[in-house]
Amino acid sequence: MNTAGMSHEQALQALEALALDALDAEERVAVLAHVAGCAICQQEMLALQATASQLAYGVKPVPMSSAQRDRIRTRLIGRAAADRVHPPELNPSANSVILVPHPEKAARVSRHWLESPASWLAMAASLVAAVSLATLYQVTKERDDIRRAYQYTSAQTSRADSLRRALEDRDRLIANITGPQVTVVTLASGGIRAPSARMFWDQSVNAWTFVAHNLPAPRTGRIYQLWLVTAKDKINAGIFSPDAKGDAVVRATYNLPKDALAAVAVTDEPSAGSAQPTTTPIIVGINSTR
Repeated sequence: MNTAGMSHEQALQALEALALDALDAEERVAVLAHVAGCAICQQEMLALQATASQLAYGVKPVPMSSAQRDRIRTRLIGRAAADRVHPPELNPSANSVILVPHPEKAARVSRHWLESPASWLAMAASLVAAVSLATLYQVTKERDDIRRAYQYTSAQTSRADSLRRALEDRDRLIANITGPQVTVVTLASGGIRAPSARMFWDQSVNAWTFVAHNLPAPRTGRIYQLWLVTAKDKINAGIFSPDAKGDAVVRATYNLPKDALAAVAVTDEPSAGSAQPTTTPIIVGINSTR
């Protein structure tokens, strides 16, 4: 696994600086020589290079001074000169271009790495990368938490709205059948399982609430129709079908003079309803409060 002059551990320690391009020409040549023949270091270098490529997004850019530009230019020129002295050789097994170092310089490269400011730069860069990844993870987690909280709140709000509407509807129903200005008309019929019903007329808001029990199921294609009967008219108050127990509730709003209601009736009509009753009422009640 090792190449002559540099151990695996020494090369592995220098990979972070290599990924950041922080080694000088001799150091880079020595490390690359080892990486060319070490699968573990190749994978580690690829991972470090991928991390280093994201560093630009994790720190705020700072303008480079003239002195810094001069130092970088000098290093690049020195590296180019070293590359001309030791040209790259093709490694047939790696399908890539590598640089072959001088074996006697490998120990000095390793020692230089441990003492060089570049090592601190590499460690600092690794720290920045770790912080950037941790920040990304935290932001993603917080975004997911917020989304789940929003979904939960929306569901709770929807259930609360449904409950509020149900309570409001119940309160209106109670008010419409118990208010001080409610007229009650009781409807009755003969028979073994005789249906019965009551019409509650809240005259303060012209709200009508019809409650029936023991109604037989209408025949196929038929439906029940509710009528408000006055001295002159039979007013359609809606069509309905009872549930399996024969119970039904019909609610309507109709403006009728307080002394105009003579009776309430229910007839059996075609499924679409009728403009006027076509059958004899199956249940009827007289308004005794007139």
